[in-house]
Amino acid sequence: MLAHHLASTLLATGSSGKSSGSPYGTLVLLALVVLVVVMFSRSQRSKQRRMLEQRKAITVGVEVVTTAGLIANVVDMDDETVTLEIAPGVHSRFLRQAVVRVVEPPAPDDPAEHEPEADAESEATGGDDTTTDHTS
Repeated sequence: MLAHHLASTLLATGSSGKSSGSPYGTLVLLALVVLVVVMFSRSQRSKQRRMLEQRKAITVGVEVVTTAGLIANVVDMDDETVTLEIAPGVHSRFLRQAVVRVVEPPAPDDPAEHEPEADAESEATGGDDTTTDHTS
């Protein structure tokens, strides 16, 4: 959209009968268009590189996300396909390109962080761990 606006500005400047006094304005606009195109192509290449690295990180046993948003575990793979376990005992084959990313396992929680919460609950209930059912 920015490139279209700049191109129309260039055409309007170049087609007018009057000279703006400096040919450098046109060169600056042209350089700006080239810069936008170069930056866009670089970002696309880096995105493709990250996707390729993600696909190389696929190994048997990892959890992955597909393009459709399916979260599953890899149980088998070859050069072109991966077999995903989408539920216990349910396997489906997908193309490798369908895998968007590998899910990072959650960091293990520090058990020391949760102990004070349990103590606070115990004190609030008077140390009584029994609960009564108030549903009818």
